[in-house]
Amino acid sequence: MSFDSKKREEIRKYILRKIALDDEELIAKCMDSFGISVTSVKRYLKELTNHEVIMPQTDCACGYCLTEHVIEKRVSLGQPQEEDRLYASLIRGNLSGCNANAMRIWQYVCAEMLNNAIEHSRGGNIRIIVSTNVLYSRIVIVDDGVGVFQTLLDYMLAQGWDHPCAEDALLELYKGKFTSDTSRHSGEGIFFSSKAVDEFAIWSDDRIYKNGYGISSEALEHRLLAYASRIQKIGTMVMMTLENETSRNLSEVFDMYTDIEEGFIRTRIPVKEACLTGEPVARSQARRICNRLDEFKEIILDFDRVEVMGQGFADELFRVYASAHPQVILRPVNMVMEVERMIRHVTRGRMPENVRMTDDISVT
Repeated sequence: MSFDSKKREEIRKYILRKIALDDEELIAKCMDSFGISVTSVKRYLKELTNHEVIMPQTDCACGYCLTEHVIEKRVSLGQPQEEDRLYASLIRGNLSGCNANAMRIWQYVCAEMLNNAIEHSRGGNIRIIVSTNVLYSRIVIVDDGVGVFQTLLDYMLAQGWDHPCAEDALLELYKGKFTSDTSRHSGEGIFFSSKAVDEFAIWSDDRIYKNGYGISSEALEHRLLAYASRIQKIGTMVMMTLENETSRNLSEVFDMYTDIEEGFIRTRIPVKEACLTGEPVARSQARRICNRLDEFKEIILDFDRVEVMGQGFADELFRVYASAHPQVILRPVNMVMEVERMIRHVTRGRMPENVRMTDDISVT
């Protein structure tokens, strides 16, 4: 069977994505999806191997991995550094496979994360790792400072928070508008950077802030551990991954959460990650989430992977808080039936007008 160039490219991309996912049924699925023989699939695999796009890997279930090109640089903070120049000299030239959308996103997120390392880390060195393959690029920025969560904890204590812990700092990062230096920063850098790339994670003091589009927590943590295991001193490690040919537009990311006149008015809280001590069952968990919500006009509460919600948690958030703050819109999304039933139960048929029970929202 003879395919045109477009169809052959479609098959190659399919194979590459299956290899990226380490799908052990790579060959069988490719045969079924395109109606081709095992010989044809193996011919594509040989061609990709000969062009050094993929390479055999016995540790992988599918038998292959994408060929990675890795560049690593170290920067001393003993002398003044500027994030835009670091990006231009050390990162940009290694992203040649990226389209225009990806390059705009990389310029923004790298500038934000490098600025954090330069101005907030209280460290002496930065390590930059750029890893690229035919489908994705990954950038890791590591400093040897005190760590982002400790920095935020110091700020929270100075501002009079009652016995804050690292988990509180992590939750405030998910909300956004939170910074240890309010005179020079808005607290938006991590929030918007985490929404712009496909995969975003921060490792500090063995705690992880993570965000992304359909990411596997297990795979993400495995990658973080792989980097952490070979780096001696880590204050904060940021890992970001983005598809080279992304269709995501940076301005669209900002439009999801901002208003032209009012600025950053909408946030999204992943409830599973926000309740670090377990499933969302306790009023105390809900109260931590409710803290500072009145700084926003709309809150997207993402219940992805939440199977159980306690009556106390639901009552505190969707009845007590919602009734006391009618100006704040609460939008629970990605709910299983049990979670939705609990919200309707605690509101006793009198759902506050600012609780919008719809999953019809495109914010991610």
